[in-house]
Amino acid sequence: MLFDALYIVTAQYLPDAQALTIKELEHLYFDSASNGFMSAITPCSNYIDPTTDDFVTANIYTQSGGLDASIGFETQRPENVGPAFNDALSFFSFFISDKVSMADLIALGTVMAVGACGGPHVELRGGRIDATLAGPFGVPEPETDISTTLTDFSNAGFNTGDTITLTTCGHTMGGVHRSIFPQVVPATAVGPTNTDGRVAFDETVAIFDIDTVNDYVHGTGNRGGSLVTTTNKTVQSDLRLYNSDQNSTIERLSQSADYFSAQCADIFQRMIETVPGSVQLTAAVDPTTTTNLKPADIFLSVDWKGNMTLSGFFRYIQIAGSTAAPSSLTVSLIGRNGKASKTSVKATTNLAKDTGTGIWGPTYSYPFILNFPATTGVSGLTVSGQTFSFQDSMFVVPALSSVSPSPPAFSTSPALSIVQTYTANTTVAYLTTTPPTSLTATFAIPTPQFGTVSPLIDTSTTASLPLIGKTGPYALYSAITTHSLSAKQAYGSSVDVAVTPGGAPGVMFFRPFVVAQ
Repeated sequence: MLFDALYIVTAQYLPDAQALTIKELEHLYFDSASNGFMSAITPCSNYIDPTTDDFVTANIYTQSGGLDASIGFETQRPENVGPAFNDALSFFSFFISDKVSMADLIALGTVMAVGACGGPHVELRGGRIDATLAGPFGVPEPETDISTTLTDFSNAGFNTGDTITLTTCGHTMGGVHRSIFPQVVPATAVGPTNTDGRVAFDETVAIFDIDTVNDYVHGTGNRGGSLVTTTNKTVQSDLRLYNSDQNSTIERLSQSADYFSAQCADIFQRMIETVPGSVQLTAAVDPTTTTNLKPADIFLSVDWKGNMTLSGFFRYIQIAGSTAAPSSLTVSLIGRNGKASKTSVKATTNLAKDTGTGIWGPTYSYPFILNFPATTGVSGLTVSGQTFSFQDSMFVVPALSSVSPSPPAFSTSPALSIVQTYTANTTVAYLTTTPPTSLTATFAIPTPQFGTVSPLIDTSTTASLPLIGKTGPYALYSAITTHSLSAKQAYGSSVDVAVTPGGAPGVMFFRPFVVAQ
């Protein structure tokens, strides 16, 4: 199976916002796609700086700021100089949705950059809420005195040792560029193969390792990088920081690669979980703490004759210490009544084809299709002794829904920003004996906002879906809506459907413009 960068639909999962956020993050984190989130991480890129600068203006005393994507409104400030911030946010903006915020994507960028480049697993959670305006100033610059730097980090909840640890962990990859910091890097760094004058922190610029720390402690290699060795003492910010506790923290970090890695995993997790007090983060997106076997890309359909189809795939991640991936799995249907049915299918995989990002281990997909009557319905699936719950009380019917014209193939190309009119036919099945005359659909559409490259999710577009007929125990509702959107917006859009306007959605996070793909 070749994974798409976006799922077709997640509407048949239980309508739980946090669970759907986890599902979406799992796809971006675990599944490989040539045009997916991993495409900007490989070859290794450093997405740690945007995260640090977004986080550090937090205030733990007022429970404000932290990782909230306010950095997008702050890229014109001298303390956030350079193209890295807007470059990262521009790429992330292709994956934003109603269930995964820009702040979540910033956190994911750090977790994947570290994990894909040889670093530790950093625990990831979702549920962050994006800011709609700039936060306070307070990102330390190379010229910032040590007292101010430590105060800024203290306000964000990090003591001196924490600040040194975060800095060393963040500076194990990448380097300092003369094109951005000419006061730090000399003109001699510029050359035919180094036109922006980058000086790496250590010799393994694209690998997460302990080398920067060892270079500094032992005076070898690049000796900790330009923010230590520059002759301009005003901008020796890393040197001032390391010396602020007489080098005790950085010497402790140098005791072993494993110790350094564990400390980095902990400090990065604390950084990305520093969020405003009103934010409730989800459970961890971690195959070692839940299960390494998960359903994905699940969709449910029904036709006019009352026949139902449930399809998708199961993802198996062969994490360290787990059983080797089997060549096949038996997927069995649990009917609407909660009892095992006679419907099952053998889902097979190609063990020679790894479909994952590789961060957690070899990953294999097991596609399946189950056919059954609408009178049987579905409440879950059993696979390898595990039960996975679904709902069939309300769902968008892909076979009876359409989009015209079909959006271009998903990519992170600027060509997806061209606006055109899309016509969406959205058909919903509702299990009921007393069907209302209509249902209400609410569209969530990523919309450009002033001052940042990060979109705002606009939920002002609604539509009434009138009753059009019945099939088996289901009432069918359908409406045709038109939307003036770019393909980029279309791919990030979703729709919730409720029985009454403003009521709890029975369908949550269906992607209407991905149906045709």
